Amino acid sequence: MPEPRLVQDAMHRPAVTIGAHEPLSAAVVAMQELGVKRLPVVQDGRVVGIVTDGEVRRALPALSEGLSPWAFTDRVGRVRVGQTMRQPALTTTPGTPLTAAIRVMLDRRVGGLPVVDPDTDELLGMLTLTDVLRSEAHRPRLQWGSADQHMTRNVMTVGADDPLSDGVDRLHRARLRVLPVMDGTTLVGVLHETDVAAALDRAAGAQASTVLGTQLLVPEQKVRDLMRPPSGYLLEGTPMRDALTRMLETDVHGLPIIDSGGELLGVITISDVLRTLLGERPPA
Repeated sequence: MPEPRLVQDAMHRPAVTIGAHEPLSAAVVAMQELGVKRLPVVQDGRVVGIVTDGEVRRALPALSEGLSPWAFTDRVGRVRVGQTMRQPALTTTPGTPLTAAIRVMLDRRVGGLPVVDPDTDELLGMLTLTDVLRSEAHRPRLQWGSADQHMTRNVMTVGADDPLSDGVDRLHRARLRVLPVMDGTTLVGVLHETDVAAALDRAAGAQASTVLGTQLLVPEQKVRDLMRPPSGYLLEGTPMRDALTRMLETDVHGLPIIDSGGELLGVITISDVLRTLLGERPPA
C-alpha cells in the first residue's frame, strides 16, 4: 500500500508575503502582478493573518461614492493590510496528510493555506487548490471513473442575451466558478469566474483602481460579450483524470458536461475533484 501523501508533496515554495503595516494598495499590486488571490501576512517571519482578493474588494471604496481620483487614492492609501486581513489565518504543516488539508479547504471554503513550521510558525510555503490538482494530475487514478459520476447536477444557468450583470450575479450565487450559458437546453457558451474577474479589473483600471464590483459593468453588455465559446465543455463519459487535466490546461476551476446531443447534464468543479480525492460522492 502506498504511503499517504503529505502537504509537503504538493505545496509550492516560496510563498509571496506582505506585511501587516503595508498599505492595501501594495497587496493589490502584488496580487495583480503575480496572478495570485491570497497573500500570507507575515511579521517577524511568522504568519499573523492572510489577505485575499475578497477582503480587498470589501475594503476598497466604491466608485458609486463619487470620489475624485485624488480622494479615492487618499482613501485607499490610508487602509493598511492589518485592518482587512483574516486573523488568525488557517494554516497547515508540511507533515499534515494532504487529505486533511483538502478537507479544511473544502469545509472552510478557502482556496489556499499557508504552510508553516509546526514548532516555530515560520512560513515555509503555500498549498493552493491548483497545487493539489497539479500534484494529482501525474498520479494514476483509474478508479475515479468518469467526470459525470462526480459532477454537480441541477446547476444554475444563464441566457446568452441576458444582461452581463445578471450573469455575474448568478455566477457568484451559484458558487461553482463556472456558469453554463444556454439556449433552451443547448449549451452555447460558458461564463468563467476568472474571465469576470479580469473584466472587472480592466474596467476598474480605466476609472481609478481595481477589483471592485458589478457597478463597473456597462449596462448594455450581454453575457455573450464575455462568455467563452461552447468548446469549453466535457462530453458525458470523459474520464475524471482527463477532466482534471483539462482544468489545468485551460486554467479554470469548472467545466460543463453535456451529452452527445448537446444537452447540459451538470458541471464538474474543482470542489468535485477534491471530494473525489477524499473518496466522497457529490452532493445529491
